[in-house]
Amino acid sequence: AAPAAATIAIDNFSFSPMTLTVAAGTTVTWTNNDDIPHTVRAVDGSFHSKPMDSADSYSFTFAKPGVYSYFCSIHPKMLGKVIVK
Repeated sequence: AAPAAATIAIDNFSFSPMTLTVAAGTTVTWTNNDDIPHTVRAVDGSFHSKPMDSADSYSFTFAKPGVYSYFCSIHPKMLGKVIVK
């Protein structure tokens, strides 16, 4: 079976959805729809994207269950969370 996939959009200085629940083994892809760069950085350091320009994407596969809080390191008020079951 193909691994599951999920997407999070970056729009208007926010992650949408802000909280995403997925199964272990799911690859999540963030896409920047804003006109300025953003990053995706895990609070625990487990993943970190390079700055993404408009239309750029970053993917990470969540292998283990847990709660992964993340933010944009350029705009730290941008917060999101992936819950892996």
